[in-house]
Order: sequence, then C-alpha cells, then structure tokens
Amino acid sequence: MHKYERYLDEPQSMLNRNSTISGFFFGLSQVTIFITFGILFYIGTIFIRNYGVSHLDVLTAVFEVFFAGITIGNNSYFIPDMNEAKISAAHIFSILDSEDEEQIQKREKSRMLTAGIVGHIKL
Repeated sequence: MHKYERYLDEPQSMLNRNSTISGFFFGLSQVTIFITFGILFYIGTIFIRNYGVSHLDVLTAVFEVFFAGITIGNNSYFIPDMNEAKISAAHIFSILDSEDEEQIQKREKSRMLTAGIVGHIKL
C-alpha cells in the first residue's frame, strides 16, 4: 500500500501546482473584468456629470464595449485556424499554378501527345 501511495505523490503534487496556477489566472481574469467595469462606469459618471450625456447612452456605450470584448475573446480561439487556412490556401494556389503533365509535354515538344489514341477494345 505504501508503494502505491508513493507512486501517487508526484501526480498529486503536479495536480496541486497546476490547480493553483489555473486558480490564480482565473482570479486574475475576474479581477481584470471587474476593474474594467469599474473604470467604464467611472468614466460614464464623468460624462454624465460634466458633458450632460444621458444614463441610457452611458449604459449603451458600456455594454457595447463589454460585448466587443466578449466577441474579441471568443474569436481569438480561431487565430490558429486562420493561420492554417492561409497555409492551406497557399498550398492550393501553388498546386493550381503548377504545370500539369500536358503543359509540360507541350513545352518540351514531346511526341506523346501527338500520337493518336485509338480506343477500340476487344474482349
């Protein structure tokens, strides 16, 4: 039983370390979101007080910024896929731009294309 527990010590310590790191970054992301909201609403109150902007306009602007951030975050997952798509498109265009067998034969003035092909098949 002690030998089995010793085998579990290393995975347990790695799990504890990884969970601490991921918990720290999750908390950091939450703090960033709430600080951003606080700054946006603070700036909104300055616009309401000093420039006469309505409450509805401030809330609309805050939520536009919020949803723009969410959209950017959701679309950032597709950045590696976009790079792969660009590489794939470059490969496709290189294939389309390359010469096929018939073009090579014509350029080299081969007699393979000029030979008549008769398609009589007898069984």
